[in-house]
Amino acid sequence: MIKYILTHPIQYQSPLIAYLSKKLKIHVLYRSNISTKKHFESTFNKKIIISSNLLKDYKYSYLNKIGPNKVSLFYPITTDFIKNIFTNDTKIIWVHGIKYWYNIILIILSKLFRKKVFVRDEYNNLKKRSPLNLFLNRIFFFIIDKFVDVYLSIGSANTSAYLSNGVSKKKIFLVPYVVDNTYFKKKKINRSKKINVIFSGKLISRKGCDLLLKSIAICNNYKNFKKDFKFTIVGDGVNIKKYIEYKKINELTNVKFVGFKNQNSIKKYYCKSKILILPSREENWGLVINEAMSARNMIISSDIVGASKDLVRNNYNGYTFINGDYRDLAKKILKVYKKKNNIDRFCNNSFKLISSWTFKECLIGLNKAINYIHKKKI
Repeated sequence: MIKYILTHPIQYQSPLIAYLSKKLKIHVLYRSNISTKKHFESTFNKKIIISSNLLKDYKYSYLNKIGPNKVSLFYPITTDFIKNIFTNDTKIIWVHGIKYWYNIILIILSKLFRKKVFVRDEYNNLKKRSPLNLFLNRIFFFIIDKFVDVYLSIGSANTSAYLSNGVSKKKIFLVPYVVDNTYFKKKKINRSKKINVIFSGKLISRKGCDLLLKSIAICNNYKNFKKDFKFTIVGDGVNIKKYIEYKKINELTNVKFVGFKNQNSIKKYYCKSKILILPSREENWGLVINEAMSARNMIISSDIVGASKDLVRNNYNGYTFINGDYRDLAKKILKVYKKKNNIDRFCNNSFKLISSWTFKECLIGLNKAINYIHKKKI
């Protein structure tokens, strides 16, 4: 039995868990149910519901807790460790996130209860870190590694970060960050001469929508660009008024804000577009790239986005640009504009590439990890 402990149901996790549960004995333990109902999201500054279908086709329970029902660095505070987590039939404790205080407690207790520990985390070294930060991370992993049996890597940047902190390659297994590709698959190829470009994310500084708007302002100076390229901004957040105001001042008439869209409605926007731009200043992965590629979109991404290291190949299915540099982003957009005949080929290449980044690869990696601990035990 694998006990998978998560803070709350997540739209990206649930389909994967349902798939794995058909092949493996997994019981998910949630610490909060906040995401299953309409709730206030601070970065959107409004009440939202992400998805209404997060608990289907797998075994789950909610852990008892004290304090408020919310997810933050401190909450939720879960209390029933022995009764529901460290049961006799539990062989593996799987946690998501290695530096959360609660998970650190679980990792240490797992050894006391003689359970194997699997860790999946988004950690990478793509953003610049100070020498002190790098040193402290090395010390942290030197200690915690003694309690962790397996690291389930989400991608190459994640693997590199583990290796740089002294983790043995033998303990790292690829269980990639994936989405339900079939859910986002485009049924019809968009033959329109106008190129629809999509941004999907929270309208906060970290996601870099302001960089995209500045790059569009540059690109609109080129002949026919404004007529041929249409940009759809999917998302909401604390900066939305500022971004809309920038659009008005700079007469970005080829930009449209459509607000927040949940999982049930966002796929139609992917299907209408041919290009996804992810200009994040910091992004450990960026699952919107998976989604968009499944819907046959080429990708333009910041080079600090974790997914770009595995899923964006320059001049094959898209381009990366220098993080934080809107002028370089504009250059990449104009490069696509000047060679519009390549777009459909890039879109098809995206689909080919993402077709081998699926739930199946996660199952293969997880089975390898399970076999590894069994052999190690022998």
